[in-house]
Amino acid sequence: MARRKLIWHIGLAEAPRPLVAANLAEHGSVLGEAGVRVAASADEARLATHELLRTHKSAGLSRDEVEGRWARICDRVWQHKGTWILSTPDLCVADKDQISLALNPLIGVEVHLVVTLDSFSQQVYGGWLAELRAGGTAGWDKYAARVLAPTRDHRQAERFWAGHDVPAGLSRWGWTLHADRVHVIASADPAEQWAELLSLVGVPAAGLEAVVPPYADPAGVAVLRKVNRQLSDRLGAGTVALVGSGGQARAAMPAVDASSLEPLVAEWTAALAEAGHDLRGDLSLLLDHSTRTALPDAHDQLRVAVDALARALVENARLRESVAELHAALEKVDRKRRKLKRRLKRELEHVTVSG
Repeated sequence: MARRKLIWHIGLAEAPRPLVAANLAEHGSVLGEAGVRVAASADEARLATHELLRTHKSAGLSRDEVEGRWARICDRVWQHKGTWILSTPDLCVADKDQISLALNPLIGVEVHLVVTLDSFSQQVYGGWLAELRAGGTAGWDKYAARVLAPTRDHRQAERFWAGHDVPAGLSRWGWTLHADRVHVIASADPAEQWAELLSLVGVPAAGLEAVVPPYADPAGVAVLRKVNRQLSDRLGAGTVALVGSGGQARAAMPAVDASSLEPLVAEWTAALAEAGHDLRGDLSLLLDHSTRTALPDAHDQLRVAVDALARALVENARLRESVAELHAALEKVDRKRRKLKRRLKRELEHVTVSG
């Protein structure tokens, strides 16, 4: 008998590029024809995530903008039997109370949790980008060193591993689910991640080639950091797009030497096996053994800054034209107002004299 089944992608947190969301947006109609419905758009999922995590204020959102978003998504899942798919990246950091709030409306639905893992270089880059979006000023090398330090006693390291410690996150999420309904896809290849997710959904990958969204241009991110250091009020979320490439990244993502994490990866592999979770891929392949690479040089950063300035000037010119048009319209209305006011005054004087 057909039942409701939800393939729910919950992270990892702070991915440098929204792979699953981009592919659901691209292939949603084809998945629908195959009997798999997308439960929420990327924007709906983002708002629901802030609602569940209670992070709407830090994201610049009002309570009204997020209120009831998660309930609407759950109602949608209950409307039709069959398979649904949902991506709420960053929700893996939820605590047990928040997880209960998320899972309670889905009691009776066959829920499968999915975590996708990129290489550690990509994970660290995503974490650094999130820090900069929040107004941080730490450089790439300093941030990576803090995150990869064995002690993890820095605030940034604690925040990073809260969203990237796989066994700890799954122990919070998986305690109410069958162990084999918790899936971990480990691959530094976006196409492999998408193919594994499709196999979980039960849809052939033919005709559903992976869409690989760009990540923020490293040179542009470096410019953002320099801007943050000059401002008393930090640039908000989404500003990275201003200094990004607008397409595929111009330079390769910077890398870290993650060989020091080999013991950690061995612990994770053993923990997932002991818990009975479905591990797809090899965690050791996520370790970066190459030499640490830095951000693009000053020439690349200057080019990005010039491009951003040019776009800002064009936008400024457009806004000036709009403001000039509004001023002209306001002046026209004001002239009419003064004319009507004078006419009304004369009419009142006439009435007074006649009376």
